[in-house]
Amino acid sequence: MNDDARAAARSTGSRTVEVLALPPGPELPPGTEKWIVDGLVETMPGLRMRELFELRRDMLVDADYIVAGVDRERDLVVSLLTSRWVTIPSGHACLHVMVQFVGDEYRNGPVFGRSWSVHFARLLADGRPFPQVIALKTYNPVVHCAMSAFSGHPDITMYPDLSGRLDPGAAALAAVVAGALAPGAPFDPARGVIAGIGLPVDLYHERPTSYVPEANAYFAANAEPGDRVLCMLRVPTRAGAHAILAALGVPARGVPSPPERD
Repeated sequence: MNDDARAAARSTGSRTVEVLALPPGPELPPGTEKWIVDGLVETMPGLRMRELFELRRDMLVDADYIVAGVDRERDLVVSLLTSRWVTIPSGHACLHVMVQFVGDEYRNGPVFGRSWSVHFARLLADGRPFPQVIALKTYNPVVHCAMSAFSGHPDITMYPDLSGRLDPGAAALAAVVAGALAPGAPFDPARGVIAGIGLPVDLYHERPTSYVPEANAYFAANAEPGDRVLCMLRVPTRAGAHAILAALGVPARGVPSPPERD
């Protein structure tokens, strides 16, 4: 077990969840892939997890970073975070978050935050700069709320804006990012919606909700079950990057950060 993994071991109720950085997708043993999927199927019965990974195996095998939370008493994977680097024409360093799940019994605890801490610690240990754009596609308003929690810093902005205000620069960048993450799919930059890309269409048995009524209302009004909302954090400065790392408890001293830019 490496230092990141030891630091990430936490207790959820009477169970110990260990958060581990696993090998990149191309190096992931087939048995480990099955172990991950089986655990998520068991701990997230409200989602069609088996079908999801049958249709979107790329979310594991194409990942540059894979972070799993493991309940050691049950030998179950209870959370998963995967991401990959994406090149976009704007020149921004873009991190595409492909999977961000926490099992039903393990939410509202330390697993989510520790997963991101281990993720960014591994990314920076690889010598990569902090991403100027962090983007994902989701049907779940909880994800938007989790990302927007970092947007209180003046150098960090969140897209889409739930109030309906449209920043032309953010919309233009979102269109570029959507084109890289979902090539050829219809995208509405005013709403942030990529239409008809969700697989399986019935991934969720019912529409998920968050603790933020505005987020629930936005997703209900704009996204059908087969649609996904492009959620995007822009982090163009070192100060913004360091603020996120500090919130996650990841040392920022001496690590590459995004260059200052407009």
